[in-house]
Amino acid sequence: IFHQRRDLILNELKKIPETLCETPNGAFYVFPNFENYLNKRTLSGQLIKTSSDLSLYILDQTGVVTVDGDSFGAPGYIRLSYATSNETISKAIFLIKDALKKLDF
Repeated sequence: IFHQRRDLILNELKKIPETLCETPNGAFYVFPNFENYLNKRTLSGQLIKTSSDLSLYILDQTGVVTVDGDSFGAPGYIRLSYATSNETISKAIFLIKDALKKLDF
C-alpha cells in the first residue's frame, strides 16, 4: 500500500510546475525540491525566503502540514508524508499546487 501511495504522491507532485522529486526507496516521505518557489511574494506582499517560510505559507493557505527542508540541512526542500489515504494525498497536493499558483513570479 505504501508503494502505491508513494507512486501516487510522486505523480501528483509532477503536476506542480518547477518542482522536482527523487523517488524514495524507504520510509513514507517524499522530499521534493520547491526551490523555484523561494524569493517570491504572497498576495499580501510577504516574501517567501526559506523553505520554512514556504511551509508556513502552505499551512496558512491550505491547512496542509509539511516539514521544511531547512530542518534537515536542505534549503529549498519540503518533506511530505504519504502515510495517509490516497484521497488525502491527492487533496493535499491539489491544495499545495493551488497555493503556489498565488505566489508572484
